[in-house]
Amino acid sequence: MKKVFLTACSLALLLVSCKKDDNNKPAPSNTEGGKYLLQTSIASADGTTGTCYLQTFANLSGKIDNSKAAQIPFGAIVVVEGNEVFVVDDYTGTKGLTKWQYNPANHSIVEKAMLPIPANSQASALVKVSDTKAYLPLFALGKIIVLNPQTMKKTGEIDLSPYAHTDNSPEPSTGIVKDGYFYLALAQEKKNYEPYEDYVQADVAIINIQTDKVEKVISEKTSGICYPTRPSMRGMIFTTENKDIYIACPGFYGFNPAHPKFGFVCIPNAATVSNTTFDSSKSWDLSQTTIQGTQYKPAAILNTKYIGNGKVVAYVSVAELYGNNPFTAKMAMAVLIDLNTKTMKKIEGVPLTDPQSLFIGKYENEVILSASGSDKVGLFRYNPTNGNVQQVLTTQGDATFFHAF
Repeated sequence: MKKVFLTACSLALLLVSCKKDDNNKPAPSNTEGGKYLLQTSIASADGTTGTCYLQTFANLSGKIDNSKAAQIPFGAIVVVEGNEVFVVDDYTGTKGLTKWQYNPANHSIVEKAMLPIPANSQASALVKVSDTKAYLPLFALGKIIVLNPQTMKKTGEIDLSPYAHTDNSPEPSTGIVKDGYFYLALAQEKKNYEPYEDYVQADVAIINIQTDKVEKVISEKTSGICYPTRPSMRGMIFTTENKDIYIACPGFYGFNPAHPKFGFVCIPNAATVSNTTFDSSKSWDLSQTTIQGTQYKPAAILNTKYIGNGKVVAYVSVAELYGNNPFTAKMAMAVLIDLNTKTMKKIEGVPLTDPQSLFIGKYENEVILSASGSDKVGLFRYNPTNGNVQQVLTTQGDATFFHAF
């Protein structure tokens, strides 16, 4: 039962589907509205399939439906770089990597070009390196597509299979560019969507962005924390003000009593790649940290957004709330984490949500979170200074991405 449940839960957490959208009347591929961008998802009753929409809109208030939205693949990952909007069909590869262009003059987004990617490659979030280079890790295939985001043409490929444990893919997840190098998390998972019990560590490949060569793979083996980042969540790897890299790791999602640990690992700022390694003294296992304001301890970390001064807004899962269907269970809780004091507290006012709606992003001096609660669904605005939370938008379906141009 644990294996089946974990597989289902991980699939839900990855927001993937192997079934095409079944809406026979998709919206036009041009949406007009305003400076805000919204992705929503309407799932089937069991949460495994559905339809997904993308649109711009003008007012961050009230209610919004999908009548003027463009349909995109269910479970797609949306990445915004400037006025470019990239939509990654992360599981089937049916639509590949699609580039949309935002026009600030009329607030429209128009589909421009598409780069085919292999089906079932589980492409993770695109990371832009420069105006003419971007990396697209292929989670299932153990490769990185190198592409020109202007022309949407493939320009190269990086093979990561030599760094895999047991199989041919180290499951390249998402990464971050720093000082001329791409730090890419390697999830190293088994076929049933859980880490290897004989390989409980966090691996990161360091890639030279000039040569596209892997110069080093470093590992944190001391803390017992594993599975660095989730491929759909770019915010789970970030730098602090002093350029330390922190990586959030969900571990075994709370399903393996022998390996309960999960949390943060840290690559401290270093002068050269040759002396770059993890600092295990900065690793933090969250599994034994009580969530202030509740009686719970978290089972896994699902998404994070660093907001400065050692503070992280995050979604964590609560094992006691998993229920029988992880696709629909309201098992994720919004929390504020302090990396300096090693504390975590519940953000009151953001409802418990299912794993389909876990977006966290900065907006002005505050934070926007999406949530699909029992009685409230949409976007919530959180002020980390005074703790105030207000719902700013009610959506049709789960809100899965938000951006303000």
